Amino acid sequence: MRDTGEGNRNREELRSIIVGQREEIASLETLLGRRATLVRMIVHDLKGPLSSIMANLDLLGKNHLKPPDHECVETALMGCQDLFHMIQNLLEIGKMEQGQIELNLSIVDPEELFREVVKKMTTLSVQKGVRLRIDCRSTVRALPVDAHLLERIIYNLVLNGLTYSSPGGEVILSTADGMENEKIRLAVSDSGIGIPAEFQDAIFDVYAQVDSWQGRKKKEIKTPGSVGLGLAFCRMAAEQHGGRIWVQSVPGQGSTFIVELPTDLTPFGSGLM
Repeated sequence: MRDTGEGNRNREELRSIIVGQREEIASLETLLGRRATLVRMIVHDLKGPLSSIMANLDLLGKNHLKPPDHECVETALMGCQDLFHMIQNLLEIGKMEQGQIELNLSIVDPEELFREVVKKMTTLSVQKGVRLRIDCRSTVRALPVDAHLLERIIYNLVLNGLTYSSPGGEVILSTADGMENEKIRLAVSDSGIGIPAEFQDAIFDVYAQVDSWQGRKKKEIKTPGSVGLGLAFCRMAAEQHGGRIWVQSVPGQGSTFIVELPTDLTPFGSGLM
């Protein structure tokens, strides 16, 4: 006959283990939540002193400096701007992960948005010796999007293109009609080092680590240890619109990042909702 006393003890031990594991999981979730909150607070607080540095560099750059000094100030200012965008990426990735960002839709002309991004990045492109070119072939001229998020997507992609293209190269901002109805494709193509197939999905993960694969061939050209922050933001922002992003690339032949977005979103207050 079965020993019911032993069976009860086994069930009690199992129940105790399960309860203990649940408590450990709850404790870890609380700890991770506190850590995430602390990181967001620290990152947010970085914006203050960085803004002060940028403002003073901007004032200094407006003085009559000698060309070498002026170039140093511009380089420092661009570095600060890159850091400022990284901070914004971190903050907005955290908000999107928690579902705290709602789209603020408005009607945007993709070509006009491209021009705004190119205007902001002209100094960097000249310094890098890389040409920026716009080639819009989509029939869509009125795209309902969150203009702030889309501009950040394109900015990040162009920044990547300028970073990995050699002097004399080119970064092309283009549009094309999507393969499906009510879709548009915005692309940023570069003449850079390219991305191996095995990394083409991982680069869109937050803090993805990518080996310096190119460094094995040419020591002067390497991919950074971490490339996931800006691209992770692009992925999450595209998905926030109900769209997607992917890359087409061949090592040594450049990369094309494609953002596909719906064209049938309805802005609030348009009278069409």
